[in-house]
This record gives sequence, C-alpha cells and structure tokens, in this order.
Amino acid sequence: MDRRLIGQFTKDRLCDSSIYWLALIVGTVINCYGHLLVPWMRSGKDPFALLAHELEIQPGLTIFTILVTYCFPFGVALYSSVAARYKNRRLESISDFPDRRQDPVFRADRSGVFLEVGAVTQKFFASHHISRAQDITGAEIWQEILSDETSQERFCKTLADGEEYQIAHAHTAHGNINVYLTRISNLTRC
Repeated sequence: MDRRLIGQFTKDRLCDSSIYWLALIVGTVINCYGHLLVPWMRSGKDPFALLAHELEIQPGLTIFTILVTYCFPFGVALYSSVAARYKNRRLESISDFPDRRQDPVFRADRSGVFLEVGAVTQKFFASHHISRAQDITGAEIWQEILSDETSQERFCKTLADGEEYQIAHAHTAHGNINVYLTRISNLTRC
C-alpha cells in the first residue's frame, strides 16, 4: 500500500468542492428526517419545538448527532472516491501515458488513420503536417508493420524534425496498431 499516493489522492479530493456539497445535502436530509420528521410523526407536535426542547435538555448529544450526520456522508464519500482511485491507479496511469510521453506515440487502424494521439504527439504532427501513420513511418515500413502482426522488429527512421527515431509497434486485439517512436541519442545508432 502506497501511503504517499493515498495521501495525494485524499488531498486532491479535499480540494474538490463537490464532496462538501454532497455532505451538506445528505447531512441536511438526514437531520431533517431524524430531528424533525420522525419526532413529528411519532408525537404529532411541532417538530421545531421538540428540537428546541431536545437542545435544552441534552445540548451536547443533540449537537453531536447533528454534526455526525454531516461527517458520516463526508467520510463515506472521501473513502469511496480515494479507494476507487487507488484501485484504478494503473488504468489512470496507462490512460495518460500518451500525454506524458515526450516522443510521439499513437494508435492507428490498418489504413493508417489515427485513432488515438497524445497531446505532445498532436503538436508534433501538426507542426510537421503529418495526417496518417504512413506520413511518419513511410509506406514501406508501414507495410512491414502490417504484414507481420507477431514481429517485434524495430525500425529506424529520420523524421521531419531531423532527428532519428526508433519505431516500435504492437498490434491490438481489435486489429489496430500502437506505434511508439523513441528519439535515438547521438551515442546510439540503428
């Protein structure tokens, strides 16, 4: 269990005002039900007079129960949202991978049409007028990528920015292709 990550998720959730609105709405409904509606249904008397009487004879307990009805939904909402985010942290990390990666990464269908492109990759493609996978890999390399779905072969290509990239690919179960480009440093050449 990563306590630092749980702490970060908790801070993120506490900065979100929706949790406070939820606690306010649910707590108010519970208080109205428990302190006003139920006593009125049981006795038929004015529920506000009964609440005032309760505050006179047991002020500490009455205030405590009012506060608990706000704290309970707050705690449940905080716990459930942090637990769900912690449980799904791997999926969250995978989903923002294309946006965190500095080198181009994309998913394309077999015809070369982009299906998913990260933000950094979109900027790169826009600046170099790349509109299909073949524009970045070249038609020959794209055909080789399509021809053998099980190959782990990596290709090298100099792109429009003048940098040399290693091109790795992986076929998905749905017939699409993930393509990962990695800039090759001056020390390593294909």
